[in-house]
Amino acid sequence: MLHILLLILKVIGIIFAVILGILVLLACVVLYVPVRYDLRASCDGTLAGIRAGARVTWLLHLVGLYVCYEEKELTWRIRIAWKNIRSGQEEKNTIRAEVETYGEEVEELREDAEETAEEEYSGEVLEGEEERSGEVLEEVEERTAEAVEGEEERSGDVLEEDRKRIAEAVEVEEGNSGEAVEEVEERTAKDCEDREEDSEGSEEDRRRELGEASVNGEILEEQRSVWQKIADFCHGIWQKITGLYRKIAGIPAKLRDAVSNIRDKAEALKGKKDKILDFLTDEVHKKAFVKVKDELLRLLRKLKPKKISARVRYGFEDPSLTGRILAGISVAYPFLGEDVEVYPDFERRVLDGEVKIAGRIRASYFVWLLWKLVWCKEVRMTYRHVRQFKL
Repeated sequence: MLHILLLILKVIGIIFAVILGILVLLACVVLYVPVRYDLRASCDGTLAGIRAGARVTWLLHLVGLYVCYEEKELTWRIRIAWKNIRSGQEEKNTIRAEVETYGEEVEELREDAEETAEEEYSGEVLEGEEERSGEVLEEVEERTAEAVEGEEERSGDVLEEDRKRIAEAVEVEEGNSGEAVEEVEERTAKDCEDREEDSEGSEEDRRRELGEASVNGEILEEQRSVWQKIADFCHGIWQKITGLYRKIAGIPAKLRDAVSNIRDKAEALKGKKDKILDFLTDEVHKKAFVKVKDELLRLLRKLKPKKISARVRYGFEDPSLTGRILAGISVAYPFLGEDVEVYPDFERRVLDGEVKIAGRIRASYFVWLLWKLVWCKEVRMTYRHVRQFKL
């Protein structure tokens, strides 16, 4: 029984050891297998002649990215194990989808054609029925028109007889009422003449009174407007004088406020400057900054490309621009190596040559940098102080 238990524990230990070994192997692969990159570019002096390519691979080309620019066209390809994704793959997929859906579209068109044929047949049947119903309607309309004409003739005779009787009665009534209407008109004419004479006399009196009142009103209004203008002018001058006096009286207070604000800001800036200087001149912080700088420089040296070769001839229309670019390249020239050759042309505009850059990057570089910074006491203290720092 004990032997079986020990055997089970042995198997479990072996399984754990295998799993742990696999994890360690994966960690080592991720940390120490480098990501290799290779960049190439060339130009023959024209835009159409620019060619560039980049290749980034990892784990024996199991994962890779390939980019190429040639003849003013950019193409790319991503490889993950046996799976490849290309730049023109989407267009091919769309073409395949269109070909697959072509059969469905043909069937839909056939169904539409059959439906249109059935609609045309039903339309012909409906046209025949409409012609028949139209003939029936015409017969009915003719009969109704004949009946209406007969009724109109009968009603016309009756209306003529009634009109004659009404005309005779009206003539008799007009003869009797004509005399009374003439008397009433004479009386009303006399009354209107008397009223007009009275109204003319009263209107003349009113016009005279209104004329005298308007003249007096205009005179009073002119006098009031003149005095009002003088009063408004004096009031405006007084307001301007008082406003100018208030501004002059408020200048010293504004100057005092401005001076005090400037003094407060200067003191605040001075306090901030002293606080920042104290933070930067602290011994712990100094050691932390030196440690970070050294580690970053070491990382940059490790990330430096292993191979840089270039032969470039360039020039611009402005010679001063060519000289400034040459000055910038000369600063980095000691770090580029002996395989870099740059030839400036100060007389014409030209760009010709080729560039090759190759190198590798490991994840262990960054992990080792973080490990050193984390285990540095001064860096940890500086990080805490930076988080707590307030101006």
